[in-house]
Order: sequence, then C-alpha cells, then structure tokens
Amino acid sequence: MTGSYKWRELTLMASSMIAIVGTTAIAASLPHMSEAYAAVPNGRFLVNVALTLPALSVAVCSPFVGVAIDRWGRKRLFILAMILYGLSGTAGSVLASLPALLFSRLVLGVAVAGITTCATALLADHATEQKLGSLMGRQSLFMSLGNVVFVSLGGVLADHHWRLPFLLYAASFVILPGVIFSISEPRAARGPQRPSSGSGAEALPVRRIALLYALGFVNMVVYFMVPVYLPFHLSSFPGNNSARVGGLLAIVGLSWGISSSLYHRIRQHLTCEQVALVSLALMGIANLMIAMASGYALVIPALVLIGAGLGVFVPNLNAWLLSFTPATMKGRLIGGLVFFVFLGQFASPILTRPLNAAVGTTGSYFVGGALLLLLSLGTAGVSRAMPIELSAKRDVE
Repeated sequence: MTGSYKWRELTLMASSMIAIVGTTAIAASLPHMSEAYAAVPNGRFLVNVALTLPALSVAVCSPFVGVAIDRWGRKRLFILAMILYGLSGTAGSVLASLPALLFSRLVLGVAVAGITTCATALLADHATEQKLGSLMGRQSLFMSLGNVVFVSLGGVLADHHWRLPFLLYAASFVILPGVIFSISEPRAARGPQRPSSGSGAEALPVRRIALLYALGFVNMVVYFMVPVYLPFHLSSFPGNNSARVGGLLAIVGLSWGISSSLYHRIRQHLTCEQVALVSLALMGIANLMIAMASGYALVIPALVLIGAGLGVFVPNLNAWLLSFTPATMKGRLIGGLVFFVFLGQFASPILTRPLNAAVGTTGSYFVGGALLLLLSLGTAGVSRAMPIELSAKRDVE
C-alpha cells in the first residue's frame, strides 16, 4: 500500500511538473524563432504569443474540465490529456509554418488544462486536511524542478537549433504509464452528488474566491514579463547567449523549489493572507531590481527573489482555495483558478505590449513591480476588511 501511494504521488507530482512548463520550455528559443519568422508580418509579436498561446486554451478549457471531472471522474481525461500533451508539444519540432505552429500550441493548452486540473484535484482527493498544505508545497517544489530542468535544457538545445526544445514535451509519454497503472478513481469525486442541506452556490464565500482568482491573474501577467521580455532585455549584456538565458531563467525555478520546500513551515507562523502579502512584495521588489539592472549582478538576485516569491505564492493560492472548497466542487473551483492563472499568462504579452512600446522593457518592469507592491498592500487591506471570510484554516500540523 505504501509503495502504491508513493508511486501515485510521484506520478501526480511529475504531471504537475510538466504542466507548468507547457508554456516556458521554449522561452530561450524566442530570439531565434523571431529571426526564423522575421519575414512574417508581426513575426516577433506572434512568436511571443506562441510562448503563451497554450495559456489561452488552458484558460478557456479549464472550467469545463473542472466540471467534467467532478461529474465523470478524473482518470480517463487524465490519460487523454497526457497523450495530447506529448503529440501537440513535440509537433513544434517539425511544423514549418508559423500558423501551424501556433495551432499546435493552442492544442497543447487543452492538454495542460486537463493535466493541471486532474493532478491538483487528485492530490486534494487523497489528502487529509492536516496534510493539504504539505502536499501543495511538494507539488510546487516539483513544478519548480520542472522549471529548472526543462528551461535549462531548453536553453542548451536552443543553441543548437530553436526547434529542439519542442522535443522536451515528449516527457509526458514517460509519465503516462504511471497515470495508467497508479491512478485510481476516487469514489467521492465521481458521479452525481446529493444536494447539501443549504444551497452550495450561496454558501460559497464568493468575495474570497474572487480575490484569489484576481491574485492569480495579476501575478501571472507580471511574472510572464520575465520569460517573454528577459531574453531580449539580456541580449545587450556582454557574453549573452541562449544557454546563459536558459540558465538565468532556471534560477527562478531553483529558488522556487527551495522556498516551496519551506512553505509547510512558513504556514506554521503566517496566515494565507500574510503569505500572499509577503510573496507579492518580494516579487514586486524583484521586478524593480530588473528594471534598474545594467548587468547580471542585479538580475541574478532579482530572479532569486521572483522564484522565492512564486515558491510560496503558488502553493499558498491552491491551499487557500482548497481549505474552504466543498468536496463535490473541487474540480470546478480548481478549474476556475487555473482559468485565471493561465489567462494571466496568455494575456501578459498582449497587455504589456503597449506598455513596452511606450516606456520600453525597463519601464515595463518598473510598472510591473509597482503593481505587485500595490497588490500586496491591497491584500493586506482586504484581509483587515474581511477578517472572518479570509481566515483560511491552518492545514500544516
């Protein structure tokens, strides 16, 4: 039983790991892709969109995926999503035209929606209330490892050819046997549910849910300025190349992993609101540091701070939401959070493009940093205004 449990947990963690890099694995290829499609009208912008396009289909599909897995179960959709991830992800290594490549990225997002929602829901299905925070921290740790490994490999491969990083998506085929043989369908998560004594929709703390969704969206809009613009921002630095860009982006993942491993302990001393406040402030300061950087000496600690903030912000958002989610609504509420998080990823280059055109990359990082700092203060204000609604149960004992 212990071996089966460990295999299932490892499979779910590994699935979360490849889902989070569905967009960023090809980040180091962007400058070379821009050169390859320079003759295409708006080629550079479309290449930037190619990075985050999977996030659009994740956002569109995840609410429907959440409802589907609550109604019909997790496993079959999980298997289909893993297969689709491998096929659509690796397609970019052979597709010649930019429109075809963009379409494959759109399909990849459908797969990421399925993997992300199923993996998080299954972790919550098998978690006790006391272990929920620990599991969310561990999931975030694996997501950070995915950033370190896949973004670093993507940088090395991109130096040989910009198409090679697309082959990294074949990792889903390695994890697929674990999904088939170790995942069982939780009984409570499947089939029609009896109505509760009250109205489930009315009983939900809507303002709290809206706050969490907004935090997830805005944070991703600002964070994705790093993989989208940093490769271009660093191009003027001496000795810069794709491998170095991949290595620098991997610093975020490494720092993310270290802070994720500490999330369980942090929650012993801070509430979910306080964790959100501190992590947003760290990432805001880091963006200001990137804006002021003229060399690697300031960029590196800034990336460390961004990773440290994400490492606690991501599991905290999941644990915060799941701490008050009814068992029969886990899939759809997780799907809603996934919707806003990935919508933020997709919207980032679109929303920040006019800003980048107006004030440049440096100015964009200044604005992003200031926005996160304001959001941090706003979180503190909302927390004081709604102390009862925003007091999530402690799940770290």
